[in-house]
Amino acid sequence: MKILLAQTRASFDVQNNLDRLLNIVKKNEADMYIFPELYLTGYLIRDKIFERAISVEDEIFEKIVKSAKDKILIFGFPERAENIYNSAAVIVDGEIKVARKLYLPNFGPFEEKLYFKEGEKPFIVDTKFGKLGVQICYDAFFPEIAKMQALNGANIIVNISASPITSRAMFEKIIPARAIENTVFFAYVNWAGLQRTMEFWGGSMLYSPKGELLYKAPYFEEDIYTIEINLDDIAIARRVRPTLRDTRKELFSFI
Repeated sequence: MKILLAQTRASFDVQNNLDRLLNIVKKNEADMYIFPELYLTGYLIRDKIFERAISVEDEIFEKIVKSAKDKILIFGFPERAENIYNSAAVIVDGEIKVARKLYLPNFGPFEEKLYFKEGEKPFIVDTKFGKLGVQICYDAFFPEIAKMQALNGANIIVNISASPITSRAMFEKIIPARAIENTVFFAYVNWAGLQRTMEFWGGSMLYSPKGELLYKAPYFEEDIYTIEINLDDIAIARRVRPTLRDTRKELFSFI
């Protein structure tokens, strides 16, 4: 299976972002394409979220679905539904699914609770490569999300992110931990470069089910990279370190 990590620089122009996505999909052969959090609009657009949020019925999605064909395509966008959500569009077999961010940071430079409603449950979807879990940025700091996704069959978990330089050291620790804890392939895709006053560090990465670093994108620079993974590695990792088998689900009832 080939996974493309699209670590892009920010643009606040939706049409430009759409064209760039379509061009990357067209020019690069992969089974799964992953773009950052709020990719369609850029992350730091503040109050403009309310005017730029779109529903999955928007014509933009028709063009993207047509381009994706039988591929898996994941990218962030501000979703207009009964509320405004920080969401990921997950296109599988020509169908649009939506993963909503569960944990909204509201500290330091982050003000997401001013604009978005929290999602309600971890996202998982069936694909021809097995089950896929998708989460968004700050969700990675809550290991119960990845654990629930893995316990429900996910063998690949994707986290799309808008992480500034101040968060780099923490993400670099927790992403391999999520892979090891759940014996899954874990892909993390971040923005690169400056958005207004915030510097995004890039560093998109892919870890194996044993916690081996398979690829790490450069810091701060745009990077489009495709890496091939062997899904048979999941079963091997789960025999060596059976964390999912040994998870005691009854312990969750004490929370």
